[in-house]
Amino acid sequence: MTPTEFHEEVAQPNMEHSLHHPDDVRALVNAVLTLDALAGLIHAHGRAAGVPAMAKHEADDRYRDDLAAVSRSYRVLRDLAASLKHGALDPKRAKARLVRNGGAVQSVANGLGLFQCGDSIGGEVLVVELDDGPGYVRASTLVADSYRMLKRIVDGGPADLDEGDHFTRAGEP
Repeated sequence: MTPTEFHEEVAQPNMEHSLHHPDDVRALVNAVLTLDALAGLIHAHGRAAGVPAMAKHEADDRYRDDLAAVSRSYRVLRDLAASLKHGALDPKRAKARLVRNGGAVQSVANGLGLFQCGDSIGGEVLVVELDDGPGYVRASTLVADSYRMLKRIVDGGPADLDEGDHFTRAGEP
């Protein structure tokens, strides 16, 4: 399956479902895991085609590191995907992680600082607690920001942020 096919058939539908259901853990996990898988497919196809940004890395984890350096949202999504796949990540390992276990996903009352246009009043949303200090990020923000960057790459553009990216954590602008 090509990155374009995977994007159209799996990643985009899962992303859209999770954004329409910001309180659904299953939808979030599906979106997180498929967006992270999309990064792996992008790397594999880019490496096979000799794309320099991907060909320089034999392993897709190094390519994911490059993407994480561009987007803090993708960095959290990557770490959450790894923690979900492995159950928990060893804090003694060399790679610094912002999320080390799937328990970082929490359902909270959707209120000041989290509420977005289109949310139902009085509902709940999912957030991801960060390991590097007190703070969290709305899970749908990670999904939307990461999706936009990956979609740009699938369409032949660079890994980059855009005006829609708005990663924040509690206490930060």
